[in-house]
Amino acid sequence: MQNSPLSSIHLLWITDPWRTLDREQDTTLRLAQEAVNLGIKTYWSASDQILDAADGFLKVFPFSKDAPYEPTEAMRIHPSKFNQIHYRIDPPVDQHYRQLLDDLAARGVKSNQILNPPDLISFQSEKLPPPELFHLAPRHAVILSEADALQAYFFAKKWPAWVSKPMNLAQSIGVKRRNNPKTLEEFLSHLESDSDHYRTPVLIQEYLPGITNGEVRMWFAGGRFIAALKKYPADGDFRVLIDHGSRIEAHHPTLREQEIALEVGNSLRHQGIALAAIDFIDGKISDYNITSPGLLVQLERVHGGKNLAAEILNAIL
Repeated sequence: MQNSPLSSIHLLWITDPWRTLDREQDTTLRLAQEAVNLGIKTYWSASDQILDAADGFLKVFPFSKDAPYEPTEAMRIHPSKFNQIHYRIDPPVDQHYRQLLDDLAARGVKSNQILNPPDLISFQSEKLPPPELFHLAPRHAVILSEADALQAYFFAKKWPAWVSKPMNLAQSIGVKRRNNPKTLEEFLSHLESDSDHYRTPVLIQEYLPGITNGEVRMWFAGGRFIAALKKYPADGDFRVLIDHGSRIEAHHPTLREQEIALEVGNSLRHQGIALAAIDFIDGKISDYNITSPGLLVQLERVHGGKNLAAEILNAIL
């Protein structure tokens, strides 16, 4: 392995604090473990430790796939040493999330070192794809003010049902299903509540009844489709809640889904997005996960233990 060209590569993975990670199921740790297996120089740090070093250096920890506990052998390494820095802090994408990116830039981290691009993970909501893929999204509207809500009512009232989603949250937090609004007052009341009096941007989408047949997650690396799984709503809920018993299974894309995957992959390459997990219901994009796309461990499991982490790393290095 010492003669492998991969051994000259240095990767840094930045996550939320170690104590918050599900070490058996965490996608970042799975990718970091596989990077070690491939002979890549691999380091980890957390959002609350990375800036502890001074003089433009970062506080990082050599990663060992066999370490059952939080890495403790801290090192001071200049950002220029890393070929790639994987910024994998979970949403919400808030002031703290963006401030840390700014602080890393002030330490000398270049935007082209960070996966995915900082401007995208900071300002593109994961609830919607980019405009070039809007034709693959459900009918929707972004609500920033009461004026937006008033305008949205005139087409939302034609939907049999609709879903509201806080724009900057993840894991189905705050997602609500509403029936067709009987009156404008009812519609405005819902949106005022969901948006915390229009202080929080909210996306409303036409409810897709195909969710009862499952939501497809497609994983992409370097714009290339890797594999897919299907997720089912939790019992008694319309939402997929992996931590609350949602069933998952391997999924092999239909011909139409393969065509969509090709189009989405081309868009991801165009945007410079290296890692993504895109969710679909009835062939419509329901989530556009680009901050810290997950479920890789589960994806490998339902596909018979296939080493998809190695495929992903080879696709982006």
